[in-house]
Amino acid sequence: MYHFIVNLNSRTGKARKIWEELREELDKREVMYALHETKYAGHAIDISRKLVKSAEEPVKIIVLGGDGTFNEVINGARDYEKLVLGYIPTGSGNDLARGLDLPAEPMENLNRILASKEYWNMDLGCISWDEGESKKYFAVSSGVGVDADVCRRALTSTLKKLLNKIGLGKLTYAILTIESLFAMPPMNAHIVADGVDYGIMDKVTFIALMNHKCEGGGVPMSPEADAFDGKLSMCCINGISKLRCLTLFPALLSAKHTTNSAYLGVDFKEADIVLKTPNVWHTDGEMCTYNTVMHVECLPGAIKLMK
Repeated sequence: MYHFIVNLNSRTGKARKIWEELREELDKREVMYALHETKYAGHAIDISRKLVKSAEEPVKIIVLGGDGTFNEVINGARDYEKLVLGYIPTGSGNDLARGLDLPAEPMENLNRILASKEYWNMDLGCISWDEGESKKYFAVSSGVGVDADVCRRALTSTLKKLLNKIGLGKLTYAILTIESLFAMPPMNAHIVADGVDYGIMDKVTFIALMNHKCEGGGVPMSPEADAFDGKLSMCCINGISKLRCLTLFPALLSAKHTTNSAYLGVDFKEADIVLKTPNVWHTDGEMCTYNTVMHVECLPGAIKLMK
């Protein structure tokens, strides 16, 4: 029995047509399944929580949507011992699918899932605040600074909707990055990772906490990140002016930023980040808090993903 959690509004509504094609195939093959259509932001959290809570044995949930929908599912389920996940990406960024090297065609992904007999045991990231009372999980990345502000802007961006309709959704992030870079004040941050104190940094543009290599529709923040090594990878750009930071973006897009003096790259299991003033944090492109003190950790092999 498969439970499909489907965001029919992903890919600017094109996911509806994709689902209809997949449903025809499921019915043709007489596959047992249940459809759970998301109706509002955060609905996938409620759906996955109820499915996992009521399950007596591991429940198979197939996510048809973008990275945000997948993020909601893992944050709703949480009891990962009772969960097996499949993923059919239909978002605009699809960084999780990129990291897992999944096929581009939805039907190929459905066939892959239905034939699956093995799992990936993929790491998850977790950020927590309020002394651990509040927490959010992420599959791709979390962060604070320009990349988080870009995510915030993209959630309500009419530009994103327009560019998605003509197949240029990835340009949204590049345009919004330039806007955010000059609109946001630079941050002051104190970073300690796995017991190593990296000191207090001025003019921090962003801190990206990566489980996979890319975020923002394919930007390789941490080219060496590995979602199966039991660690997260930090990409921090600091100590430079906004204008110089703008000139660094071509190197960032081509994964050549790691040799720049403004770059701090750290692989870690646990880290603490303290900002001088509150700022927006995201998990997988979804806004989660506006805060100053954050604890970050990797949960090795936390979820099972159908190969």
